[in-house]
Amino acid sequence: MLDLGSTKSEIMAAMETLPAACDPVGGHPMCGKEVAGLQHADAALYHGATFVLAPLARTSPAALQLAHAVVAAVGAHALLLDAARHDRLAAATSHVPYLVACALMSAASAAAVDDDALWQLAASGFRDTSRLAASSVNMMLDILRTNRAPVRAALLAQRDQIDRLAGLLEGDEAALAQFLQSMRSERSRHFPSPR
Repeated sequence: MLDLGSTKSEIMAAMETLPAACDPVGGHPMCGKEVAGLQHADAALYHGATFVLAPLARTSPAALQLAHAVVAAVGAHALLLDAARHDRLAAATSHVPYLVACALMSAASAAAVDDDALWQLAASGFRDTSRLAASSVNMMLDILRTNRAPVRAALLAQRDQIDRLAGLLEGDEAALAQFLQSMRSERSRHFPSPR
């Protein structure tokens, strides 16, 4: 049994209570979209994607080997993580970006109350940055509910970065330029070309 949920700790705790005949493995393919349904199916969705595998203490070597085979068959590459580590990292890279996209939409909506021409200026950069706000609310509520503490910690870390940027905008242009260049280089290092 391979689960595909976006959080692991609660799901894997429940999987521990399954009958002995079950041989569960936690999993999370890191390649979702903000849209759902068959009309949005993509045969190449998993190609080159990271697919987290999180074996339980009770997971047999045979089940883990089969999970690795499934991951390879869909064109992804496996990354073994324990549940807590997965949830902490997914909070920072998936769950908080959703909340940041929602905050961006909220701030823009509030600004548009005074001038709705804002939406005419919201071009590709805004659309790319806010894309995750279009995700299923029901799905995201489940994710946030089952990963509350790591998401809150990552969200507060995000707030610290925004506060830092606000401080740099107060006048330390050299430090601001250094920060922006550093983050540009960091992104290029981790994502050298579009997936």
